[in-house]
Amino acid sequence: MKWATAVRTAEQVAQRCAHVAAQPAGIVRLRVVEAWLWGPLLGPRTEEVPDDGGVNAALVCAESAEDCAWGTAPPGAGQWLAASGLARRPVHLVFRAAGQPVWNHAITRPVRLWSADGGTDAAVLEAVAEGAGEALRAPAPPPDELASRLEVELAASLAAVRRTSAEHDAHRWAPGSPVGRADALAAAVRGHLELLDAAARAPRG
Repeated sequence: MKWATAVRTAEQVAQRCAHVAAQPAGIVRLRVVEAWLWGPLLGPRTEEVPDDGGVNAALVCAESAEDCAWGTAPPGAGQWLAASGLARRPVHLVFRAAGQPVWNHAITRPVRLWSADGGTDAAVLEAVAEGAGEALRAPAPPPDELASRLEVELAASLAAVRRTSAEHDAHRWAPGSPVGRADALAAAVRGHLELLDAAARAPRG
């Protein structure tokens, strides 16, 4: 997609987060409190960015680390995505738990675009549009800090694998389609395998 289209997509992420945040919790259960950008859109500017992975957004939720284990979606995520309309936009969304670092092995040096308390950060959006987002990024964590973060994420991920596996087995023969539970289990397993690979590759301080 063109750079300008990618920037508009990022702006829409902030707008749709604000729209859903304004809905009562009784209507939309999942509460997203921040949105962060990472990846090619933080610069330098190019004529085009990839359709797949060109716009990356981490959505910080008021949920537990296990419910937001890497590669998985927390309870209520489907409803949130439907209410926001972002499932139909060319953006790669991941869910992160509030109270935990947003960054990890894949989310490198992210920049906060929107928060429930402060709204859209106009300075960030302007810098992104100009291809100058690099100047807003925090330094990369040292190797030992990355290794510690991966250990924490692996523990949450393993808990998610065990939980979704148990839920899949417990309801395997229940009425209705088992696809949702199977998809949740597959997502938890994929996320855990990715974290294992990242931990094996991670440099040691």
